[in-house]
Order: sequence, then structure tokens, then C-alpha cells
Amino acid sequence: MSADRRSFERLRDHARQARETGDYTQAARLERQAAELAGALGLAGERTRALLWEGYSLRQAGEDDLALAALLQVVGERAATADPADAFGALTAIVHIGLERKPLRFCRALLDQARRYLSEIRRPWTAPLDYLEGELALRRGEFAAAWDWHSRAWAGWRDEYPRLTAATHLWALCRTAFRRRHLVELERLSNALVELRPNAMLERQLVERARLLSWRARRATGASLPAPDPTMPVETALALLASAAGGGRDFGTRREALRALALMGCWDAVDNSLARHELKPDSFDNSLLLGDLALNQTRATLGLPILDDDYGEDTNVASPSPDRPNPETRSKLEQAESHYRSALALAETKDERLETQAIGATVRNRLRQLETMILVPASSLKKS
Repeated sequence: MSADRRSFERLRDHARQARETGDYTQAARLERQAAELAGALGLAGERTRALLWEGYSLRQAGEDDLALAALLQVVGERAATADPADAFGALTAIVHIGLERKPLRFCRALLDQARRYLSEIRRPWTAPLDYLEGELALRRGEFAAAWDWHSRAWAGWRDEYPRLTAATHLWALCRTAFRRRHLVELERLSNALVELRPNAMLERQLVERARLLSWRARRATGASLPAPDPTMPVETALALLASAAGGGRDFGTRREALRALALMGCWDAVDNSLARHELKPDSFDNSLLLGDLALNQTRATLGLPILDDDYGEDTNVASPSPDRPNPETRSKLEQAESHYRSALALAETKDERLETQAIGATVRNRLRQLETMILVPASSLKKS
């Protein structure tokens, strides 16, 4: 092996190490250097592979536009020099980015294009596409369809390139079981995810997030077996907050940690985290969480049970007195309403993009809970 080829391999090894530790910006930079070196050496296939992983790394770093640029280069070269597995991997990554940004019909067209490509090259790589179908259904609030697609994807998974990781598939099933309130399935899948013992930081986070989902489901349903460890949710949530503070894109780790801390009544930890790292209300998920936090702080102030609104925990609890609330309570309920109104505007945009009504309905249910507490007028339920 020549010295230049060894330099190429060394760059790619360092990029893999950077991804395992969560430094996706550095990983993308190293993959770009590897791609440039491979191009100079005339290694067309190796250049394409490095570009693909540059795209993967940029997406994890939260740089979707740059990721698309790298991934589109791979797709553009597929006919001439690219390994079909790399071209297919780029197509599926482009679809995944599209799920967060593009209209439903555009996403379906991308999925159809990827399936046609598989048919052309006669390869059995359907599991990633079934996974993406499940993700699309989940985003549209079609939880039964999401379960079917993700189950199909996991059943067809093969431990060979190109593939999503086993942890990715199991985590998707955990999230879907949580949304369907299937506690037994959630426990089984969470345990299977734990048994993988992954090395990469992002996948280790998935393991702990699945454990938190299981704890939340047991708490909300009153399930006693297995008996929940009272220290687990707090320790796990604090550890997740620490790991999510290292940079890169947060795919929900911090939000789930904050939810668990709030359900345990650890308001100092919640407030300290929000003071150190502001949760900007510029996304639907952030606005909804901020509203839920303010709503539960209102409940705590009024002596009402703290509820997991995200799970859909029973809200049939006694209403507070209709007397004028004290200033602290009034401030929290106003915060909750404000955040929910922001979430509703963002939800309606997502509903239009994904051709559904499920996302806006989620927020309106929250506003109804405020109305039930005799804190928000019925006019807040009108569609803006």
C-alpha cells in the first residue's frame, strides 16, 4: 500500500473515531479531506464513499444543506463510478432529510425513486426504505401504519452494507410502541436495545432514551412490574443532558431528559438546564415541551398531580378553584398558553406539509387541558 493510500485510510479511520465520540463536524471535515485525496489519486469509488460519509456526518452535525450537497454528488455519480450501495445510501439519506423539510408528495416521490433504483439494480435492500415509510407515517400521526412499516423493516434487516444500524431500527420501534401505548412491546424492545451494548455515543443515547420511555409508560399506566427504580430516571436524564451538551444535532435527547426530570419534580435541574442552554421555541417540539413544562409547573403550584401530557396520561383530576390565581401561577399559565399558541402555528404548517391534521390536534388537546383547569378561555381553542 502506497503512502498516499495509507494517508487516505488514516483520514477515514479518524473520521470514524470522531463519529463514535459525537464530533460530527470534525468527522465531516476529515471525510472531505479523504474525498479530495481520493480524487487526486484517481480512486473514484473511494472518493464517492468518503463523500457519502461526509453527508452522513454533516446531517448529524445539523448541517442539512451541506449534507444534501455532498449526498447529491454521490447520486449524480452513481451511473459511472459509484458502488450501488453508496448511491442507494445517499438516496435514503436524502429522503430522511426530506422528511423534515419537504411536502408529503415530494417525500413519496423520493421513496418511489429509491425503490425504482433497487428494482433496476436488483438488490434486496428494502429495509431502509421500509424504515423511512415508518418514519413518514409516524410524523403524520399514523401510529398503526408506522408500527407495521417499522416491524417490516426490522424483520428484513440484514447485518451487511448498506444498512441502518440495529439500534436505529429498535429505537424506531420503541418510539412507535410508546405512541401506541403498548407497554409490553416497549419493554421487550427496550431490553433488546440495551442488549446491543453499542459503542457509538449516539446509539448509547438511544439505549438510555428507550429506558426513559419505558419508565414513563410504566409511570403513566401505574404498571408495577418490573418495579421502577426511583433513582433511574433522574440519573439517566442528567447523564443524557450532559452527553447532549457536547454539540452536534440534538435529535430529541435533551427534550426527553427534561420531560423525565419534570415528571420527577426536579424543577431546579430543569431550570438550571434551561438557564445554561436555552431551548429556543423555534421548532414545534421545543414549543410543545416548553408549554408542557409550564403546565406541569402550574399543576405543581396548585397542588395537582404532575402528568405526562406527551404520553396522554389520564387528566381526570380535580380542577383548581376558579378564584384568581396568585402571580406565580398566573405567570406559568400565561407561559404555557404562549408556548402552546406558538406550537399550534408551527403544527399547522407541518400539518399542511404532511397532509394531516394530527399535529395540530395534539396542541389543541393541550389547550383544552388549560381550559379544563379554568385558566384559559374557550376562544383559545379556535383554529388560528
